Amino acid sequence: MPLILGIDGCKTGWFTVWQDEEAAIQSSIFSSLNSLKDFFSNQNHLILGIDMPVILSEQIPREADQLARKLLSKKASSVFTAPTPEMLEQPNYEKASFVSRRLFGKSMSLQSWYLFPKIKDVQTIIHDPHINIYEIHPELSFRAMNNEEVILESKKSKAGFEIRNSLLIRQFKSFDFESIRNLYPKKDVMDNDILDAMAVLWSAKRIQSKKASFLPKIPEKPNMQIVY
Repeated sequence: MPLILGIDGCKTGWFTVWQDEEAAIQSSIFSSLNSLKDFFSNQNHLILGIDMPVILSEQIPREADQLARKLLSKKASSVFTAPTPEMLEQPNYEKASFVSRRLFGKSMSLQSWYLFPKIKDVQTIIHDPHINIYEIHPELSFRAMNNEEVILESKKSKAGFEIRNSLLIRQFKSFDFESIRNLYPKKDVMDNDILDAMAVLWSAKRIQSKKASFLPKIPEKPNMQIVY
């Protein structure tokens, strides 16, 4: 059986959760995805769900991004616009934004630029034969857990946290937010990193059990999809 992991970017790298043989939740922070791969080198096969663009398009926006925004309606702004490979190759924000304007007539946000190092890190492992990596958007995962209803409350608000935490408790009998929270300082892992990684793990497990949904169903390139 492959080991299934849920991964969310955090201030110090990648916050990662998985279940052990007793279905207990385990977690760790990895500085890079290659260090994660090395840590699990005794595993023959890894299924990684990750909250980060995986397969990039030469066009903006990707169909997956458009479909995700449509499903999330009022929370559509939570969907990040994935860059093109050419944009990702640029050495600084000004040049990446110049490519964006040349190709698509609009500048790229600074928020997008700050995610480039993590998107580049994803690209280092996508061709590993022992790894299947899938792009997962946590808010789509929470929507699916919530009877296909978008959660409008911010995950950083008390109400938003409680809604998402209760959904995760329902899906994972062994999940206890505080027991994970107590392992990491907030300067390294924020509350929403824990929630998001767990939501990503939930959707990654749905891939293995063939219950997941894929946006779009027929992608432009293999695996250029957002899964939930």
